[in-house]
Amino acid sequence: MAALSRRSLFAGACAVVALGSSEVPAAANAAVKKIAGGRLSVNLKAVPALSNVGGATRIGSIKGMPVGIARTGTSKYVAFSLRCPHQGITVGRTENGWVCSAHLSEFEPDGDLVLGPATTGLAPVPIKVSRGVATIG
Repeated sequence: MAALSRRSLFAGACAVVALGSSEVPAAANAAVKKIAGGRLSVNLKAVPALSNVGGATRIGSIKGMPVGIARTGTSKYVAFSLRCPHQGITVGRTENGWVCSAHLSEFEPDGDLVLGPATTGLAPVPIKVSRGVATIG
């Protein structure tokens, strides 16, 4: 097996970061609408990542801030900023939650802190759910 050059490693890492930074997953795109005040309206049943308790996904941006949403119960959802509280880098989704690519802070799917250097979880964003539609922001 050939040795991996630093250049190839860096290019691969950049590709992973670029893929992880898409605005909204394609499956969720049709379920999300911008509404007055820069808020988001989300048809929760139309977002496959939220079909089960524990599911989470990036849902869009509110006034330039990337936002995630997680299903925490049968009818309970939380929304949160996807900016790492340590230095403001946008976190990316992993199998187990969210991770900051800058210093590897880890967060639960619902934004709670797992491992620092961040000292708090992802900042909550106001959310109201009514009749299967979440209003975020």
